[in-house]
Amino acid sequence: MGDIRAALAVARKDIRSFSRYRIAVAGTVFTPLYQFVIPAFLFGAAFAVNGRQPGLSATLGTEDLPGFIFLGGLVGGLIAIAFWGIAFSLRSEMDMGTLEPSWLTPTRHETFIIGRALGGMFWFVLSQTVLFAFGIWFLGLRLRPEMLIALPAVGLAILAMVGIAYLLAAVVLIIREANFFVDTMQFVVGTMSGTAFPVTLLPGVLQPIAFALPTTYAIDILRSQALGSRPLFDTGLEYLVLVILTGLTYPLGRWAFARAELTMRRRGMLAQY
Repeated sequence: MGDIRAALAVARKDIRSFSRYRIAVAGTVFTPLYQFVIPAFLFGAAFAVNGRQPGLSATLGTEDLPGFIFLGGLVGGLIAIAFWGIAFSLRSEMDMGTLEPSWLTPTRHETFIIGRALGGMFWFVLSQTVLFAFGIWFLGLRLRPEMLIALPAVGLAILAMVGIAYLLAAVVLIIREANFFVDTMQFVVGTMSGTAFPVTLLPGVLQPIAFALPTTYAIDILRSQALGSRPLFDTGLEYLVLVILTGLTYPLGRWAFARAELTMRRRGMLAQY
């Protein structure tokens, strides 16, 4: 219970601090809108034939372009929260000089990551609600109740992304400048997961990397359930692989984070922040 209260306190602190920056809060909605949703929608519409999407239909078995974009963006938002809202928040504490005072408290250091994950999920739900409302009102997005069947896959993806956030946080603690690393890795993971296009269109040498990411299966399950698209593999098999990858990613991330913390102690790096 103590760890739960500490995690909630960290989340409350992050939410309160970030809410002071109103333009940054608006950016959580407008940035994915103008960087991903609108360009992807216009690009897909440019290749429409008589209002239909033959290319998308031939690749995935569905012509629902808005649904394809917004459901990919849903998991893409989880990836962004894991990379920037959780892992990079440690870099922000380093820059502000508050990392050492925070870590001198009795709270376990792993709990700080969980708290930031909870805070990030608050902004994730808020931004996705606004984005989906925009899609329904202006872009013809239609949500099917069948998408609720895919909620377990989304839950597993969230847990897997927390594990990946631990891995990223471990790297952020060790390297001096993390901006380029976090930005590059977010782009790579998002692209390889198929947020913007089917992973079957990736070059053959890159597809094994895509199939090793838990987010790839979460997106595919979500799209197949919500849009009726053709899945990459049998849905039961995809769930099994997603459970296995999540079971490997989370403890691996915790282990890497503990090793990075030990390295910081040995090198005396914590006192720099």
